Amino acid sequence: MNRFSKIEDVWSYLDAIPMFQNSGAAASNFNLYNIRSFCDRLGNPQDQFPSIHVAGTNGKGTTCYLLEQIYASSGYKTGLFTSPHLVRYNERIRIEQQEIPDQYILQFFQQADQLLQKIKLSYFEISTVLAFWYFKEQNVEIAIIEVGLGGRLDSTNIITPEVAVITSIGLDHQEILGNTIVQIATEKAGIIKQGKPVIIGNISGNERDIILTQARSKDCTVFEVSALKPEWDGGSTILKAEDQILSTSFIEKVNIWNVAIAWKVTDLLEESFPVNREIKVEAIESFRGAPARFEKLHTQYEWYFSGSHNVQALQSSLEAIEHMKPKANCVLVFSAMKDKWTEQTQEMLSGFKRTWFVQQDAERALRFDQINKEMEVELLDENTAKNILKELKTELVIFMGSFYFYPTIKRWIKNVL
Repeated sequence: MNRFSKIEDVWSYLDAIPMFQNSGAAASNFNLYNIRSFCDRLGNPQDQFPSIHVAGTNGKGTTCYLLEQIYASSGYKTGLFTSPHLVRYNERIRIEQQEIPDQYILQFFQQADQLLQKIKLSYFEISTVLAFWYFKEQNVEIAIIEVGLGGRLDSTNIITPEVAVITSIGLDHQEILGNTIVQIATEKAGIIKQGKPVIIGNISGNERDIILTQARSKDCTVFEVSALKPEWDGGSTILKAEDQILSTSFIEKVNIWNVAIAWKVTDLLEESFPVNREIKVEAIESFRGAPARFEKLHTQYEWYFSGSHNVQALQSSLEAIEHMKPKANCVLVFSAMKDKWTEQTQEMLSGFKRTWFVQQDAERALRFDQINKEMEVELLDENTAKNILKELKTELVIFMGSFYFYPTIKRWIKNVL
């Protein structure tokens, strides 16, 4: 008897599987054997469509959404796979910028039920296979695949993409990827495939050397977007090598690298996937950012959400805040995971006008009593959210931290205001 007669059966099944946001490394399977075996029995759907593979400590999500926008605007049937989802599971998988409908999720689980019983997959592996199956079933013309974590042993790394992209390299998930930049760079470089071109963002030093060495060993050509000389002009992105000025709406300067990468990817694939230059410019200029990446949360209030969950991302967001208003005149509302909380993080998040902390309901979540003794912070929760948010209507407020914090804030704003 099939276990999945309705979509609620799928949600119950997924909810019973450990998720990375709650359990960390314990929820992951850093071995490609199971997913390879599973996909092989499904007919290897990952080999049935052309793809772009995007890894990186920061910037990979925005780069993926940018590429989707460009190719969708150019008339291609696009696929997009990203993680984690922010509000609902369906966000992870999109075709032509539309989330996968429940009916296709249910169809996959009904077809794969026996296989799921034979081969145990992690939460992320199931999501990855579902995306590959859906893209194959719907005959997408180009799929943009975001690496979940690392690269070499990430579930997505069974594809052979048209191009591999590495946006940036910084310290994150050290408990899994290694404690040094060199170790992390080695894991990211693991997405490089034999003879396939590689595009890298703002990467230098030893980590750049590691990528170049890996690329040479696989006979790959490397394109560094620093050659485009991306510059920031208070909201405009300038690509000097292309003599192009783009009037983008980004708040964070770091996005010049994401724009340059998307520009280079589309140029590199021009022969197989031609894109009109005017359409490309329009697609980039009309892009309003990826969800939760310094997203403006309200039309009337100066409230922003920044999913900054590592030092590199925090530095970028704090720099953007200072350009808007001095830190001492801004309000911070943040949440964090225990494994992300360090003395450096604490120092970076100090100095705001007022600071509130939201404690999430997860094993990995940082607790209020752990930081209350370390910094001046107030607790914001379900009971106090209504009154406090109303108080903050006239303030510039930065909601910052884990992406898993995002749905809570969105719900509060919707219900309170």
